[in-house]
Amino acid sequence: MWKSVAKWVTGLAALPLALGLGFADKPLAQDWPAHTIEMVCATDPGSGAANWCRLMAELTGKELGQPVQVLFKGGGNGNEAAEYVASRPADGYTWLQRNTSYAGYMNLATFRPDPEDFVDLVDVEKFLYVIAVPGDSKYETFEDVIEDMKANPGKVSVAGNKIGSAHHVHLIKLFEAFGVEWNFVPYQGSGSAMKDTLGGHVPVAIGPPGIWMPHVEAGNARFLLLLNEEPTDAPGLADLPIPADFGKSYKFSHQVQGMFVRNDTPEEIREKIRQAFQAAVSSPEYQAYLEKNPHVVLAFSADTQKNTQDFHEIREQLGKFLKDQGLTQ
Repeated sequence: MWKSVAKWVTGLAALPLALGLGFADKPLAQDWPAHTIEMVCATDPGSGAANWCRLMAELTGKELGQPVQVLFKGGGNGNEAAEYVASRPADGYTWLQRNTSYAGYMNLATFRPDPEDFVDLVDVEKFLYVIAVPGDSKYETFEDVIEDMKANPGKVSVAGNKIGSAHHVHLIKLFEAFGVEWNFVPYQGSGSAMKDTLGGHVPVAIGPPGIWMPHVEAGNARFLLLLNEEPTDAPGLADLPIPADFGKSYKFSHQVQGMFVRNDTPEEIREKIRQAFQAAVSSPEYQAYLEKNPHVVLAFSADTQKNTQDFHEIREQLGKFLKDQGLTQ
């Protein structure tokens, strides 16, 4: 008799889960966060994106009342970071840095997780990029680079972040508009690309002006071109030409920074994360960051459904673009 009662009680306890009522999720959401959160960033520690990851981790951790630890996993064209997050529980304790480069990475044969496993929880900002050279470069202007590419098709190398990244797509569209052949040298992050360019191993690079600016101010580097639809009055960038100044007009694929989470993360936890990012971008620390980084433009959106839809539309467009370029099959 007692065995029968025990079975009945066990079965009754399991009934809400069997019916999909999700009662077990409520304590998790109410108590969240109860320990350290991991923010996984698909870049190297010296890149401009790495600085953003550290800042967002500090500010959101302060708002949530738990530390947010940054893990840098730049290998495998975004795959290492995404695969790590996909392998973790959907409990809000593991976030994946969202950037436009993932719209390219997710089309590569090396990318293993299902892109639909992630939602674009928040978009925070967009980055502007520059074409830069060492201070002693023979290239005085961007026109000098184009002329050398015309004279030596496929021999002028340009450093940037990873195949399929926003850097790479920027460069493909730029040099396609000018009708020149060139050679791409991919790195695991913009910091490594800058280091090798300053060291004389690669003549030209694309990167965020923030990490290049100290070298420009010291006379060790020079900006040649701003990759944007319009000029900016930001310090250090105001006098730079843009592609339109050379009569070149095309659709830019800007780098947007934000945060992915797994698509089955409970909505109550998603909302807490969204509120933490809203507080972060409203903070004095973030405003100071914007002032110090003229290439960063605030573009905050907490509309997860629209963010995700827009991201996957870009992913599909880039998939076609990369295939047309012969970079994927």
